[in-house]
Amino acid sequence: MKELILVFLGFFLSLVPHWFLRKRRLKTHWCALRAEMDHCKEKANNLLTHGIRSPLYRLPIMSYQVSFPVLLADGAVQESDVAAITGFFSLAQEINRGLDNAAEMAKANETEKLKNEFNRNCLKAKELILKC
Repeated sequence: MKELILVFLGFFLSLVPHWFLRKRRLKTHWCALRAEMDHCKEKANNLLTHGIRSPLYRLPIMSYQVSFPVLLADGAVQESDVAAITGFFSLAQEINRGLDNAAEMAKANETEKLKNEFNRNCLKAKELILKC
């Protein structure tokens, strides 16, 4: 009986390092997502305050593309978080497309279309800041 208890104890002790590694890995992915969301908010705020119609920067979405699938696969995200995070980064991608459109309009010297695209990007940037 003593041997059986020691076998079970050894088995459970072997799971402890894996549990700590998993916990640390998930925490790192969450930190990366939060940092990227803060950076997106800062860039959106820059778009609103600086008034540059066709800035060179884009909102970062790399952590969303890398970390979010890991968190989903591991079951570390609740349904309400999935909706909020997906909505936030969908909006960031829309702003990036709008910034790309604005860059094309600036190259083509289409001032009125550029102004309209900038106004649309500003509306999306305000919405993104509210989601943070």
